[in-house]
Amino acid sequence: MSSPFPVHVPLEKGRWRKVLFAVEVLDAVTLERLSEGLEVEADGLRGKPRRNVGGVFVWLDEDLTPLRKVTVDPQRLPYEPVELPRAALKLPPETNVVELPPRTDYPFTAGITGMRGALFETRPAPPSPPTPVAGAEVRLRWLDEDGTTWRDAPTAATARKERGKEGDFVAFVRFAPGDAPKLDAKSALSVRVVATRGGATRTSAALALPLGHVADPSTYEPGADALLFAWDELTP
Repeated sequence: MSSPFPVHVPLEKGRWRKVLFAVEVLDAVTLERLSEGLEVEADGLRGKPRRNVGGVFVWLDEDLTPLRKVTVDPQRLPYEPVELPRAALKLPPETNVVELPPRTDYPFTAGITGMRGALFETRPAPPSPPTPVAGAEVRLRWLDEDGTTWRDAPTAATARKERGKEGDFVAFVRFAPGDAPKLDAKSALSVRVVATRGGATRTSAALALPLGHVADPSTYEPGADALLFAWDELTP
């Protein structure tokens, strides 16, 4: 995904225009390429991107000196927006590959292991409402088959900021070829929730997720509270 690719655009003045910058957008869950229904912008560049025949966003004949950042707005698609600063961008001939994390309403298919949860400052006594931790980075950490090594999932979620959904997140595990997780007698995967904000990272106690399913507070067998996490209960 990080190699030169052919671009097919109309001929101008009897020659092919030169591709100077390219962005490939992927679904972080399935790794399928996304090219419709989203907006990709390169802050600092004059031109708008075109989609080549393969669905990659490309900019033509541009001076890249003013390039400041790239933003991907999923608009109505069930993904979180992504912003890449200049320091994180690859220049030609390499292609920038952006994986869009799923939003909480993403339609997961069978075979994906993950959870929908929420992150709060503290666990208040009822009937006081909890204070959500919006904007924190959240990812899962899973236990390897050796029983001692914890491995981070490659994709992080962001606790939501929208009214009525503050603190909500969905996190999942995407195994690479050769990964071998440790499963219990019920084929459940042992995971920890890892939350980061303001440069501080905290980790939850281990909990079991059914392999190949996305656990939801309304259906999770140990109970909804098991998928609700308080920042002050996490371990630094």
